[in-house]
Amino acid sequence: MKKTIVDKITNKIKKGEITMKSQLSIWTEKLGLDGGIVIIFSLLIFLAGFILFWMNSNNDLLFGGYGKYGLFSFIQSFPYILGVVFTLLFLFLIIIFRKFDFSYKKPFLIILLFILVGIILLGWISIKQPLGQRIYQQEGRRFRMGMMNNSNAVSGSVIQVNTNSFTIKDENNENKTVSFNSKTHFPFGQPKEGNQIRSVGFWDGDVFIAIGVRVFDESNPSTLGPGMMEGRGKGQDRGMMWNR
Repeated sequence: MKKTIVDKITNKIKKGEITMKSQLSIWTEKLGLDGGIVIIFSLLIFLAGFILFWMNSNNDLLFGGYGKYGLFSFIQSFPYILGVVFTLLFLFLIIIFRKFDFSYKKPFLIILLFILVGIILLGWISIKQPLGQRIYQQEGRRFRMGMMNNSNAVSGSVIQVNTNSFTIKDENNENKTVSFNSKTHFPFGQPKEGNQIRSVGFWDGDVFIAIGVRVFDESNPSTLGPGMMEGRGKGQDRGMMWNR
């Protein structure tokens, strides 16, 4: 007697070649996979937003007329670790998509391109929201974003303004003199006492020669960037960017 498909499947089940799964088990696996993908997407959007927020807050380093000093400062301070983590997570997402073949309806590369653009777009939208700005700024302070050594930039709170120079207090409560002249760029206006600033340039002995000076608006979180401290008072200079 010829075996039917049902008979063949039944025999394979008896031999253990096919494992039966309950409906609950199937749904558990599906929810676990879907939940994992949601978490990965959320992390990717957060990382993209963080990187875009940093770039948006520091675009004057490239476009503020600071020349090579701004470029060097941008390169030295860029949050590379976030870019590496983003890349690894995205590669992991690709592996998941390939393993479960989510791309059977359309070319795989097109799907990936749409996903990447979508993640970047959502990250950009998040940095335009007040809540997103506060989150990125607070997380930047927690991880001390931008506080690496930088020979081409100093930052702090202005405590005294003179004719051709001003004095800032940095995160270590040390006073630093910043000198400027008619060629110094002030894309966000002249600094005043109490302003939080970042200056790009070079050292001449104990005096920092400013090529450009950025004044940060504490009332607008989007201008502060990761690592900038909100508010004033005790410890106000902790969290400032690019000291030393």
